[in-house]
Amino acid sequence: MNKNGRIDHKGELRIDELLGDIYETETMNLSDGSELLQDRLTEEEKGRIFSMIQAKLREEAKKVPPLLTEGDSGDAASESTRLNPSSSGKVFRFGRRRRILIASLVALCAFASTAFAAEIFHWDSRISNYFGMSDQNQGDLNGAGMNVGVRAEDSGVTIEAVQTIGDASNMYILLNITVPEGQILNSQTGFDMIYLKVKGATGMGYSCDQIPDEDPSDNKGTLLFSMEANSEINDKDIELKFVNMRHYDMDSGEMVLDYEGEWLLNWKLAYQDVSRTFEISKDIEVNGETVRVDSISISPIAFNVKISGDYIRAYDSVPPNPEDGELIEITSVKLKDGTILTKDDSMGWGTSIVGSDYVINMKMRELLDPKGIDSIILNHTEIKL
Repeated sequence: MNKNGRIDHKGELRIDELLGDIYETETMNLSDGSELLQDRLTEEEKGRIFSMIQAKLREEAKKVPPLLTEGDSGDAASESTRLNPSSSGKVFRFGRRRRILIASLVALCAFASTAFAAEIFHWDSRISNYFGMSDQNQGDLNGAGMNVGVRAEDSGVTIEAVQTIGDASNMYILLNITVPEGQILNSQTGFDMIYLKVKGATGMGYSCDQIPDEDPSDNKGTLLFSMEANSEINDKDIELKFVNMRHYDMDSGEMVLDYEGEWLLNWKLAYQDVSRTFEISKDIEVNGETVRVDSISISPIAFNVKISGDYIRAYDSVPPNPEDGELIEITSVKLKDGTILTKDDSMGWGTSIVGSDYVINMKMRELLDPKGIDSIILNHTEIKL
């Protein structure tokens, strides 16, 4: 084998050609809508790759001499051998080319479950359209998404988690919802309750909205679940449960039960945090008291600000006055090109307090370029990045 991973002996199998054939076939699935290989291969995907490898090996095997070739006993010490019981004294050995094919199959099976799975990822068109993804800004999202493929069924209704996009503290989940054939999924669909649990996260805010459907008269629809947390959520286990599907009746102004049941989804948030983090360590004044801005993290989808100080604990010990608003908030964001972003440009924001720690998360309507942020204004104080 040379430095390029090829077996250069004349007429022998080249591993890179096998891999090239498989890669080409899998990549072509983009054009016909087939499911691509992702971080975790399904049994169907594994079987497809394995079948392709076998087919290629069978084609190559037609050129291969019989499995056993007769040799003299002098080769026994250097070749894998076995005695033929019907031919006294004769030694047979495995053909060298056959051993190469077997070794290639083993190597390819291992490779197919890792290299291809990590290499091919395709954003769902609903995610890319929602965030306005383009060739220019998708590069900032490398690693920030994952395919899920987890589903639950009850009362004839199926809910499937399709794909996520997230950072260390914020995340969106794209979900398919399908009601029984012949029924129409109401455009005002909701649930009695939605429960969310992420291992290690003690403070979370979340919401779930139905994305407008191309065909509102069919039995399928799309939900977009969004959340923010006060601690890191990527690489953690998540549990998402929906209880009793209802829709809002415009005439009565009430929620009407459509399907009674529970839909529980579990998986691991195996995406990467692609945020850019700035260590700030700057004091700011709040209500005449001093707190410290520890860090600001910016991902393509959100801002995360961490603040600490004794006053935060004291503030949290007194019931808040709803008219006062948030203790500290992101008032605006200045981009390097002069553009000013405000809360009107966000999808939502939230704050949490744990002891003397204060966290702000703000998710944006359009993708951000973390390198293009000039400063963030917290209340009335500008923090240069």
